[in-house]
Amino acid sequence: MRNRREVAKMLSEKVLLLDGAYGTEFMKLGHEELPEELNIKAPEVVFKVHRTYIESGSDAVLTNTFGATKMKLRKHGLENELDSIVRNAVRIARKAAGERLVFGDIGPTGELPFPLGNTLFEEFYENFKETARIMVEEGVDGIILETFSDILELKAAVLAVRDVSKDVFLIAHMTFDENGRSLTGTDPVNFALTFDELDVDALGINCSLGPEEILPIFQELSQYTDKFLVVEPNAGKPILENGKTVYPLKPEDFAVHIDSYYEAGVNIFGGCCGTTPEHIKLFRKVLGSRKPLPRKKKKIIAVSSPSKLVTFDHFVVIGERINPAGRKKLWKKMQEGNLDVVANEAKDQVEKGAEVLDVNFGIESQVDPSYVEKVVQSLPYTASVPLSLDVQSLNLAERSLRVYPGRPLFNSSKVTEKDLEEKINMLKKYGGVLIVLLMENDVPKTFEERKKNFEKALKILEEHRFLDRVLFDPGVLPLGAEGKPTEVLKTIEYISKMDFKTTVGLSNLSFGLPDRSFYNTAFLVLGISKGLSSAIMNPLDENLMKTLDSTLVILEKKDLPKAEVREDKLVEAILSGRREDVEKEVENLLKEKDPLSIIEEHLRPAMEKIGLLYDKGKIFLPQLILAAQTVKPVFDKLASMLSSENQGETFVIATVKGDVHDIGKNIVASVIRSSGYRVVDLGKDVDTERIVEAVEKEKPVALGLSAMMTTTVGRIKEVVESLKKKGLKVPVIAGGASLNEKLAKELGADYYAKNASEAVKILKSLGR
Repeated sequence: MRNRREVAKMLSEKVLLLDGAYGTEFMKLGHEELPEELNIKAPEVVFKVHRTYIESGSDAVLTNTFGATKMKLRKHGLENELDSIVRNAVRIARKAAGERLVFGDIGPTGELPFPLGNTLFEEFYENFKETARIMVEEGVDGIILETFSDILELKAAVLAVRDVSKDVFLIAHMTFDENGRSLTGTDPVNFALTFDELDVDALGINCSLGPEEILPIFQELSQYTDKFLVVEPNAGKPILENGKTVYPLKPEDFAVHIDSYYEAGVNIFGGCCGTTPEHIKLFRKVLGSRKPLPRKKKKIIAVSSPSKLVTFDHFVVIGERINPAGRKKLWKKMQEGNLDVVANEAKDQVEKGAEVLDVNFGIESQVDPSYVEKVVQSLPYTASVPLSLDVQSLNLAERSLRVYPGRPLFNSSKVTEKDLEEKINMLKKYGGVLIVLLMENDVPKTFEERKKNFEKALKILEEHRFLDRVLFDPGVLPLGAEGKPTEVLKTIEYISKMDFKTTVGLSNLSFGLPDRSFYNTAFLVLGISKGLSSAIMNPLDENLMKTLDSTLVILEKKDLPKAEVREDKLVEAILSGRREDVEKEVENLLKEKDPLSIIEEHLRPAMEKIGLLYDKGKIFLPQLILAAQTVKPVFDKLASMLSSENQGETFVIATVKGDVHDIGKNIVASVIRSSGYRVVDLGKDVDTERIVEAVEKEKPVALGLSAMMTTTVGRIKEVVESLKKKGLKVPVIAGGASLNEKLAKELGADYYAKNASEAVKILKSLGR
């Protein structure tokens, strides 16, 4: 076993070559069962594939454990075999690799995090920790977390591995679509910034795309991290050949891209789905023994949610209203554990222009910590914007930072050695940008006092190498308490000229005064003229926001506003997750129209518009799922008013036999249901006979078949042929990660849907 320093030394001297695919190689040897099960049932087969890659020139092999976590194995009834599967896998790989490197391979669970699914952070964490512990005990040289499509699940895996071992080399991968986004909307810059500051050794990309398609995404990633870089593209898009799924990119066509990846700074190059020992043999020849090229990281101050990155290179509005101080109703709801009230406050502010939301939980000892964790985990998905965590107790602050999906703002630290060190250490472990409040015990009154605190803070931050992850807050005292705004403005100007970013708690200025909006507005304008970068403020104050926009335009910090094109009221309400507003709109429509007309003329077209926004990249999966969740109970209510013959067209959907992946299938079912169809979801790992029986019984407008794995896509053809034998004519829509339009058609499907909104479009074209 090598430690992380030894592996890092190897990578600084030479670009290493990883192995290729395993599933497709096992299939060639006649094994189409669960790959991980081969570790205990046919170890000689696993050894043979490892050995073939080593003989082809691989410097490192991955253990045959991609799906070897308890949550994943449970879907196959194999959770009790986890220990033996993982231990055997490491031992087989070590025996085959000899002196070459062995990386323990861990993939995602196949579950979506709350609120998109039901899984909380700690469930992910414990799941990955168990697998990582066994791998470290068996002496892997490193651990690779690959093919992750959600930023929170990957963060849980990283923290789990690090809590098992501080000394194991750790690689974190995400997988992206052709638009450069992960399943839940993360782009490569967001990925880089979020994980660059966590305790990982290398970042990378694998799966989904071929080398040509991944290259620009990889190049963007490489500009924003100084970690080692890893890449494993697929061998092109899969096709059907002699009844088998194959990846068509030949070794010579794949290898031509190696030079481009080398120039982008790659440290480990390998292949994912469809990559064979023949590919690796040629890669070895082309790659040779090159020393990696140096890179220089671009530096930006930014925070993020899963689908949105907010940089402070423009003025940033930080919404202040998720704060129960002086708001009895909000405080009561928070104490009751009500998530909706916080979500609604968030939506109000985002609609009015907030790009970041400050979240304060009031008297923290009176709030359930599990409620705080749920708010912090869910709000960045539902509101889509990053959070500023205004959490005071160290325990609650750590719990909040731990479960945050992305890179948060942390509000705040005083300028004392103890406070700064505590906050910096937490943010170094969990990630984030720190607001430094320029005070020790009391908010200073003069510029000179603030300047002294600023210089003290700089010294401490420099010692801790944390200068590139801070905003400075001069501290605003109320005018009614002898606050001197001119001293604050001097401080803002001074800090800005030193090229640091600033923020203020704007409403503190006018505390206790009448006409608060005017004082806040005047100070904001003056602050921006002095270089103020952001403010924690009330975006629902129309006077304040309109003046802000005008100020930014006049100072040439923002373009003149264009004519606003608003979606219709129903679309906006659904997208915002405002179920009450949707219900109210439907109640009004029911006075004039029957339920079926409302579904056909209003709700379904609204969901089609939302699908179009998703297709255009204007919204991402979290927002699409939120919209589906919002409108489902409204559809259910309208459907209950209809007679059985008017219940809407039926759609049957299933994940095929042998495949337990159902994230994509569940999303499609949810969105189609929310578009007014009656959905019969047969689940995952469904026998062909059962699918055929359901089609015969339900007489659906179409059948949806999902297949994630290359080993199971052939089942689609089996279902199609069984339907034909029975004389059942039904359009078949196929989808899944291993499919594309050409392959779907070759398998006999009538249509291919790469996502839920495309499936809805197809269904619409098939309708009455």
